[in-house]
Amino acid sequence: MTGCSCTPASAAGADVPGSSSTTTVTSQIEAARAAFRERMLVASAAGPFRALQSLQTLNSCGCDGCEHALPAVEGSEGTLDLPSVQIAGVRFRDSGRTYYVDPGVIDLQQGQHVVIETSRGQELARVVLAPQEVLAATLDGEIRPVVRLATERDLQNAESRRADQGAALRVFAQKVRDHRLAMKPIAAEWAFNGSRITFSFSSAQRIDFRELVRDLGRHFNTRIELRQVGQRDEARLLGGLGRCGRPLCCSTWLPQFADVSMTMARTQDLPPNPDKISGVCGKLLCCLSYENDEYLQTRARMPRLGQEVTTEKGPGFVRALQILKETATIELDTSEVITLAMGEFTVLSTNRGAAAVRGKRRKPRRDSTAPAPGGAA
Repeated sequence: MTGCSCTPASAAGADVPGSSSTTTVTSQIEAARAAFRERMLVASAAGPFRALQSLQTLNSCGCDGCEHALPAVEGSEGTLDLPSVQIAGVRFRDSGRTYYVDPGVIDLQQGQHVVIETSRGQELARVVLAPQEVLAATLDGEIRPVVRLATERDLQNAESRRADQGAALRVFAQKVRDHRLAMKPIAAEWAFNGSRITFSFSSAQRIDFRELVRDLGRHFNTRIELRQVGQRDEARLLGGLGRCGRPLCCSTWLPQFADVSMTMARTQDLPPNPDKISGVCGKLLCCLSYENDEYLQTRARMPRLGQEVTTEKGPGFVRALQILKETATIELDTSEVITLAMGEFTVLSTNRGAAAVRGKRRKPRRDSTAPAPGGAA
């Protein structure tokens, strides 16, 4: 493997005589297992399936040993076993998160609908990841089983209940008005087996809706759940069009909300105006995080504003940056302004804390040069 800087395999058991106790060999094996599990847990930070790919590449470089190789222990051949499980990925809604389930003996294919046993009862889900083997140590939490494949009747019942959700939401809105509650009805969702209906609403304050729940229970003759959601969840449930003119990411494909901040907007040279970088939910746009890493990597290769550079036309300083084009606008000492690519100028100042624009120095405080009262020095 090209570029693999390896040293001869270090035999951890080479110093152990042939008459060493079994306890010493066992402790070395357990230490090797612990080190291996730690590496796999780090690899699983980007997802369980990346850990599987890491496992397949271990010791695949064809050399005797490297930083990925387990230490060789005398008498430990065939004793290192790593339990694995077969899981599949499902989603309960198109823009929801992916959950890992146990397919059991059912042969699942991507796109099929299945019935899953959840903490809230049986629910209908769609397979988005076909079953495959992963290390058990890379999974966190309980893996729910797949009860069975969904039948045509299951899909018809689910579609029928989905069509009835609009009428249920209208009843919910009327009941809210009757009880004079400060609530905004958002959505209604029937459970798979029809034993429960969940109403989502938004409100700026805490609401005592116990009487409302009893009234809804008498009307629908089923279990009622009310869930208060925030601004982002409201936009995800209602849907709509974003500033780009496309349907909202959170209501179509985004599995979970991104962590965004004003720092990302500054990194991408966007105006710090909340009205221009906020979505329909009133929060910062989730898409600010999509290209943030690329902007950070590109900025690391480019100079800062105000840094001194030299060009074929003479010295100058960086006046503006075009990050996506990887070009810089440079003002020469002759007051001429030119735009150059990264390889067409040389940075002279290595101080990355230079002023934003050369020549703009902070003025001294007004009282720093004024004489002290009474003429005292």
